[in-house]
Amino acid sequence: MGLSQIKVKIHMERMREVQQHLKNEFEIYNNAASKKLPPTSLGNTESLEVLLECVTRRESLGQARTQGLPPSSKLKAAIADTLLLLDNFDIKISKDKGAAERDSLNKKAS
Repeated sequence: MGLSQIKVKIHMERMREVQQHLKNEFEIYNNAASKKLPPTSLGNTESLEVLLECVTRRESLGQARTQGLPPSSKLKAAIADTLLLLDNFDIKISKDKGAAERDSLNKKAS
């Protein structure tokens, strides 16, 4: 198996992981919400962008009306993570690289 095939396999595994997380957060939010979110396609960028906009609007309107809406930060983070992966950017890898660079700089400074 070549390097590019390994990268594709890792990307696909990460995509499944992120989409499952999004599905779970979607269900948690919907179970707590009085008005359910519309069904969405987890692999469709446009559908996810509409979902993110819908959740953000509800949050804004809910705060303006002081309605009791379920927390949406985890759902919005899961949507954003999925959108980034669909755009071939893995925030998890980026955070890991940033942490490794900080550790390296801290060791040099010591």
